[in-house]
Amino acid sequence: MKYFTSTFFLRVLLAGCLMASCSPKTALPVAGPGRPKPLNDAQQLEKQFYFSEAMKAYELHDWAAANRLFKKTIAVDPGCDACFYQLANIYYQSGYLHAALSLNASAVRLDTANFWYRVQAAQYAATARRYRQAIDEYNCLLQKRPDMQDLYFDLSALYLRAGEPDSALLALDGADAKTGFSEQSAVTRFEILSAQKKQEEAMHTLGRLVEVFPDARYFSLLGEQYAAMERDTLALEMYRHALALNPDYTPALLGEADCFRRNRHFDMFFQKLYNLYANKAVETEYKVEYLSAVLQIPNFAASFSPQIDTVFTALRTPPDSLTEPLYATYLLQKQLADSAITVLKNNLQNNIARLHAWQHYLSVLYYTERWDSLGKYAETAHRRFPEEVEFISMKAVAAWQSGKGAEAIRWFEKTLPLTADEPKKTVQTLAFLGDLYYAEKNPKKAYEYYEKALTIDSNYTAVLNNYAYFLSEENKRLDHAYTMSNKAIKAEPNNATYLDTFGWILFKMGKAVEAKAIFRHAMIYGGNDSAVILDHYGDVLHALGEYDAAGVYWDLSLKKEQNPQVEQKIKNNKR
Repeated sequence: MKYFTSTFFLRVLLAGCLMASCSPKTALPVAGPGRPKPLNDAQQLEKQFYFSEAMKAYELHDWAAANRLFKKTIAVDPGCDACFYQLANIYYQSGYLHAALSLNASAVRLDTANFWYRVQAAQYAATARRYRQAIDEYNCLLQKRPDMQDLYFDLSALYLRAGEPDSALLALDGADAKTGFSEQSAVTRFEILSAQKKQEEAMHTLGRLVEVFPDARYFSLLGEQYAAMERDTLALEMYRHALALNPDYTPALLGEADCFRRNRHFDMFFQKLYNLYANKAVETEYKVEYLSAVLQIPNFAASFSPQIDTVFTALRTPPDSLTEPLYATYLLQKQLADSAITVLKNNLQNNIARLHAWQHYLSVLYYTERWDSLGKYAETAHRRFPEEVEFISMKAVAAWQSGKGAEAIRWFEKTLPLTADEPKKTVQTLAFLGDLYYAEKNPKKAYEYYEKALTIDSNYTAVLNNYAYFLSEENKRLDHAYTMSNKAIKAEPNNATYLDTFGWILFKMGKAVEAKAIFRHAMIYGGNDSAVILDHYGDVLHALGEYDAAGVYWDLSLKKEQNPQVEQKIKNNKR
């Protein structure tokens, strides 16, 4: 049986960084084994001039000029350790880590005792994920400056990145021993202990933190911990301490309300929620996030629809690009699809230049299967955002669902060059194209696309299944179809669609007994909901001489979907 892909390509956001106008294309200066001979007076003056100008450029973040001038200084004085140190900073900030490491090594070689050169070496080693080297550097630095608190925190963070949480805690112990109990140390300790699921120790740390540094954040955090332990009385007490210090502190307001919800005190819950959502000092982002979580609770929206309507009235005064997508989702839950579409269409008109507004509107059109509108708006979105592959894909799917196979193919083929660096998206597109070409009665082209998809991902089950099924329908290369289908059901042994394909191939190969066992398995996992699978099972049973059973399954198939061929089989079976 053919498997129809029902999900779309997910959009991947690519983050970039700005590089400075210097690069290590030319050879970097490298310090020799020791300091060169002393400079004469003229050289000393020349060095001072270049170094001073380089520092001015550096302070102005003119990396290219600073880079050039530091190198000129080094040409005069190869032993200018400060030049290597500053050049390392420039290359590091420009994104050239390996060049920065090399330059730092030169600075350290020229002045092994310089504390800040060693700090730089430790930081660069950590960035390069040379954790053991960085840890050793920090431990050496702490021997020289045991009173320097930041070193302990950096070392603790390094131990965490290296997967050594107990050593991270010991580093924090060192910080507390040398510089006293601190906010940063306590918060970091709490996070480590929580990750280790050492709840009692974590709570003790938080308790001490709120004693020494009473702050709404920490009382609220303590409230969250008590709430997670289902100790809601203590949780409420902590939230109230937090709100006494900061009446508008959002996490405490939400935490307090949620305690009432969990304890089924819904009158108090909604009273708190109304006040919170009417409070303009509370960030909309937090309101949307919390209400979204509440709406995902099974049956909650249906049970408290009037109250939630009131919450949305407060939240949407005025409506904005954050509130409207959530409101539309809520309307869809209430089966008010037209209203949801109207909300997101208005949101699009008010935020016409925003990518997310287009994405939300097109998503609701797709969800509600408004294919004509989806095709129209996806094409407009593509013109506005030509780099967004998802809009091209949506246009293609809209054409496909509208029965315009050739048009869908053209749009899907447009996406291939845009997903060249994203194998998963490329395979999905190739799979769609294979399906479409087969539907357009061009199996040769369909199989070409399937082969391309399997070249990228030989385990892509949708392609393995569809390719195998189509070959079996044509009675071609049944051995190859068997191999692919067998691979698909090994990956998903309880997928009724894939089991149907495998059973059907066995049947076509004359192995009706083996096919029957596969179809019986398919029936357990939803095969009896498919007219095609029921029809195939009837054929297998008929071939085995089980005519009455075959008739039962053909009758069931016909009830699912009218099919003249199945009707004829039933008539012939009764003769």
